[in-house]
Amino acid sequence: GFSVVLYDVTTLYFETFTADELRVPGFSKDNMPQQPQVVVGLLVTREGFPLGFELFPGNTFEGKTMLPVLEAFVAKHGVSTPTVVADAAMLSEDLLKEIDRRGMCYIVAARLANAPPALIDQACLALDQQDGRCIRLPSKHGQMVCSFSSKRYKKDKHAFDKALAKAELMVDKGQPGKRAKFVKAGSKDNHQLDQERIERARRLLGVKGYCTNIPEQELDNASVIARYHDLWHVEKAFRMAKSDLASRPVFHFDQTAIRVHLLICFIALAMARALELNTAASLRHNIDALWKVTDAQLYNRITGQRHVLRSPIPDHALKIIASLGMSY
Repeated sequence: GFSVVLYDVTTLYFETFTADELRVPGFSKDNMPQQPQVVVGLLVTREGFPLGFELFPGNTFEGKTMLPVLEAFVAKHGVSTPTVVADAAMLSEDLLKEIDRRGMCYIVAARLANAPPALIDQACLALDQQDGRCIRLPSKHGQMVCSFSSKRYKKDKHAFDKALAKAELMVDKGQPGKRAKFVKAGSKDNHQLDQERIERARRLLGVKGYCTNIPEQELDNASVIARYHDLWHVEKAFRMAKSDLASRPVFHFDQTAIRVHLLICFIALAMARALELNTAASLRHNIDALWKVTDAQLYNRITGQRHVLRSPIPDHALKIIASLGMSY
């Protein structure tokens, strides 16, 4: 169904150093910052089936891509009130207000580190580091659902200790030229630890926030978190497109050819995801099975006859074909 859709963006780089109005250098998710790229916004269902995509210049801010994709989706399918799920890169007060004004719903990851101190205090006090506990609080981005996880705490604590050790080492050695998360800029030879930021990060260990405009009586806290965790489907779709479907790098330079290239990749992604959903097996497993079905053609130049010798079809290949409602 289209009631809940997942949204994310990625970048595709080009094998050239010549930029134009579409292919522009920007923040590269492929670690290719010096090469021109485009930004691709992808919308998928909760099962990861692709619904639509839009193409943007390579220096477009991620937060400005979601509304055009949603508008195109709503106009094409006539869905008036979809719930869109996205990560923290889409967290913009103006964007969320516009989505809410149009009668649509959203679930977006919150940036708790930038939240007001009073909100952090209230959330941490209510959660009390109890595994699985949730709380819903009002915020400028709508209602904020906060939860605590002991598993997340261990992961956050490891990253926190590592960042703090790096910051302390830099301050001790007086290395102002390097960036550190917990270092406060001072005079040239007087950098200090940012104690306020350190304490805020320490208090938020294991805490995750989610912003939504859906009332609790319509969608409880656990369901909000579960919807957000479905985002791994769109991340998987991007990995599949870039690896199995080899959508990058792009060698075209004409804008029409670039859009056709992405359209072919999108259609292939839809076919691949349909194959996975029907067979309950990975795309790589299905491809390997189907590639084992081969033909050898023998052509007699004198008689003009052509003989086809086909390899035996493996059982798992027949199961794949049958799962698609096809016969062979």
